[in-house]
Amino acid sequence: NMKLGGLGPDYETIKEKKQKLKLQKEYSRQIKEYNMKNITVVQRLPAKPQVSSVSRQKALEYAKKIPRPKTFIARQPDQEVKEVLPQAPNGTSLPPIPSLESLWDRHKKEKEFVAAFKALRIL
Repeated sequence: NMKLGGLGPDYETIKEKKQKLKLQKEYSRQIKEYNMKNITVVQRLPAKPQVSSVSRQKALEYAKKIPRPKTFIARQPDQEVKEVLPQAPNGTSLPPIPSLESLWDRHKKEKEFVAAFKALRIL
């Protein structure tokens, strides 16, 4: 006789699984207690070997002998700004506008884009 599956829960298999789980937990608890009683002093990790100072001194000397990369010498910003700034009639300096033409071109292009969007009635 073979029992096929039904629509409701199978209480017998649930009880068997529950009992098995309970036995596993009990066994693990007993093993844990046994180990706690019989553990001797925990072994510590061996101390790291100390690096001799001779190798450090050699490394420092080597670092001193390495040629350093050349750095670019930057121009003096004060001198450059003084050369570029035009003087107003009353003697005050005006702010630098090096890319006025590029800004004007950008403005024209953006006006064209806006006109195109208006023609498509997106805006």
